Amino acid sequence: MMQRRRTMVLCRPDTPGREIGRLAIRYNLDIVYTVFTDTESTKLAAMIAVQHLVEHNVEVLVIPYLAASQISLDRQWQAVVAAAHIIAADGPLNFPPPDREVKAIPNAP
Repeated sequence: MMQRRRTMVLCRPDTPGREIGRLAIRYNLDIVYTVFTDTESTKLAAMIAVQHLVEHNVEVLVIPYLAASQISLDRQWQAVVAAAHIIAADGPLNFPPPDREVKAIPNAP
């Protein structure tokens, strides 16, 4: 059985919980932290994401309010894309295939 992936969700306050739950089941995610933000600033949203990726040692970031093309084309998100697997509103951006085992990042000493 494939290990569930440590995941953080960056979403809008009006994001339906059932949508997050559906993504968690579909991609075998273990959601360990959720951030609700209504910022329109892509720079601030990316900074929030990076902080919590490191702080909570997650390997997957779910952003249900942005499309993959918005994330991949926006310079502000490049550090986030390099640091984690991304699942956007329209599906995975850089997510490994489900048949591939993904190893979690070991905890820092």
